[in-house]
Amino acid sequence: MMLTVIGNTGSFPGPNSPASCYLLTGEDHEGRTWRVILDMGNGSLGVLQRQLNLEDIDA
Repeated sequence: MMLTVIGNTGSFPGPNSPASCYLLTGEDHEGRTWRVILDMGNGSLGVLQRQLNLEDIDA
């Protein structure tokens, strides 16, 4: 399991980082990769798209 910090500036985006957003990635026992977004803060969508295609998000 891997946790990627997308943004961490609190309740609103700063000049160099979006508001809090985390991407949790892990594999199940069958080898399928799951991607879950936690606390998708303001300004994080653009930065998130640098990490993965939006269609690849599971929850």
